[in-house]
Amino acid sequence: MSRIGSGCRHDRTARARFVLLAAILFLMAAVAAPAQPADDFRDVTPIPDTPAFRRAQELVAAVNANDPERLRAYLTEAIAPSFLQAIPLQDHLRILQAFYLQTGGLEIHSARLYDPPRPGTNAVLIARARSTETWVALVVDVDAAPPRRIVGAQLLPARPPRDLPSSPRLTDEEIVRELRAYIDRLVARAAFSGTVLLAKNGRVLMTHATGIANRDFNAPVDLQTKFNLGSMNKMLTAVAIAQLAGQGKLSFDDPIGKFLGVDWLDPKILAEVTIHQLLTHTSGLGSYFNERYERSSRLLFREVNDYRPLVLGDTLAFPPGSAWQYSNTGFLLLGAIVEKASGENYFDYVREHVTGPTGMTHTDCYELDRVNPNLAVGYDPMYGSAGIAYRNNIFDHVLRGGPAGGGYSTVEDLLRFDQALRGGRLLSPEILARVWRAYPEWNSPSYGYGFGVDSTAAGRRVGHSGGFTGISAHLSMYLDTGYTVAVLSNLSGGAPPVHAKACQLIEQGR
Repeated sequence: MSRIGSGCRHDRTARARFVLLAAILFLMAAVAAPAQPADDFRDVTPIPDTPAFRRAQELVAAVNANDPERLRAYLTEAIAPSFLQAIPLQDHLRILQAFYLQTGGLEIHSARLYDPPRPGTNAVLIARARSTETWVALVVDVDAAPPRRIVGAQLLPARPPRDLPSSPRLTDEEIVRELRAYIDRLVARAAFSGTVLLAKNGRVLMTHATGIANRDFNAPVDLQTKFNLGSMNKMLTAVAIAQLAGQGKLSFDDPIGKFLGVDWLDPKILAEVTIHQLLTHTSGLGSYFNERYERSSRLLFREVNDYRPLVLGDTLAFPPGSAWQYSNTGFLLLGAIVEKASGENYFDYVREHVTGPTGMTHTDCYELDRVNPNLAVGYDPMYGSAGIAYRNNIFDHVLRGGPAGGGYSTVEDLLRFDQALRGGRLLSPEILARVWRAYPEWNSPSYGYGFGVDSTAAGRRVGHSGGFTGISAHLSMYLDTGYTVAVLSNLSGGAPPVHAKACQLIEQGR
């Protein structure tokens, strides 16, 4: 059970796949999305005796029982017809059973109440996932009238309860020891396959490689294994745009119509939307991974311009600059602008001016119908009564990644990227300051130019995540304390728990 974005235009099969994946990826880092609402809250026990909180507790009990028939019976009785129309019963069952097998179920800690109060038909339970040891919010909405069936439910990352005892500050050695032990526990439950890097001020404190890169040949993961980055490519695109701005070849305030024509978008959109709005996801554009893309051969999409038919005719969800909506289309257009402003092919530009000078020799948007040594194949764990079966993602994603995502890299290359940015080798301090700041005045409170931006107990943090079927990736850079966390996984939802644990240990006691 998870929220479906209003901009999703897939058919029912694709939508069901998205919903299942969203549940598995519920721990995606906050750096890839707007900050949680700043409502003041308090965590209380015992749980309030309201219909919404009773339904939420019943749902947790039904999931934790790990009994498919009991869960089916409960969902049949408890879910409103409107919710079943949006997500069929069988998909609810698959999502919740997969959630249980991945997390070991939930241990309820408290109810979370907000000021100002939320409607009485809403309940937020704060719980700890047993296996991943992460905090989760189960948000349940019920009908206003009896029998108070569930009309919506979400599983979301949660801020830790405020009544937890304070934790001692850890040394770097203690952080490494606890993080290794945590990864080992996940590996023992087949919940992680990939690579992890932890560094401080550019010095590597820990690397870890574990799992299977290609299950057809039982090829093991090593530090040179290249993993799909998903949306983390947006950082590379943003750096390319920022370089061109620093050279005076474009301005962040330029309308995109200065570089793109009506073969891309309607003239009115070209005149209204700016490069700044594409970079901050405030343009109102959505995603080119639409129904037409789902019906098309992946062989059609190799260069940036190949995607134009998927974008032509798009409309805006809101006036540019008035709201925030994650937009793959926006970053695809930025790739096209890189080509126009530089006079170079997008992929050549990134290799020549971003990854090349950085020494990122294992990073590129590889064409998957060619020979590419040591690329990890992505897998979606399919949980059932007989255990775990793995479905590969070969036919799910693009033939070649691009400006919005889908390239490949290693954790060591990501550290090189981090250090090149901090060291001023890619962007001037003035330009980098614009890239690494949020724009709340323009409705982007936790996203800068291609980088998520947030404040933590260990200071400012920037970075990005990426996720799709069989793709799971994170990079976080702590600007004030010097830490770098890079996690790459070829399992759906594999990276977020490890990334969250590393960040929790870094921030503990500070």
